[in-house]
Amino acid sequence: MAEENWLDGVCNYTGPGAVLPLGGYTKISGWAPQVLVKTWTILDAEANEGFAEKKTSELKATDIIIGCTMNANSIKKIVEMFGTDFYQIRDANGGPLMTLDQWQAKYHSNGLGLVAIRNMIMKLRGGGVHFGAL
Repeated sequence: MAEENWLDGVCNYTGPGAVLPLGGYTKISGWAPQVLVKTWTILDAEANEGFAEKKTSELKATDIIIGCTMNANSIKKIVEMFGTDFYQIRDANGGPLMTLDQWQAKYHSNGLGLVAIRNMIMKLRGGGVHFGAL
């Protein structure tokens, strides 16, 4: 008998965050995607480019993270050790877990990077609900 999800149809989020990951599941104990980040891309209106790259230790709570660069060799080694499903992601509506390739095919974005960005923002600003500007 197939397992029934009693929440199906009760709440379907369609807002701008619907294409962002809710979170994920990893085969690696104590691991999170943000540990793979070499640099974070933040908005920087004072720079001619309009952005800057920072290492994790340089980030401030007021930084607006818009991207990240992950260590491709680390990801390659993890895939060799744990397989391509080493990290699986749920979408904003809590659907089934997807591999990173499935996420990319469906949403055309780097799900692992998006979770890393979300996690780092939560770490920098603290959990919970925040209102207004920082």
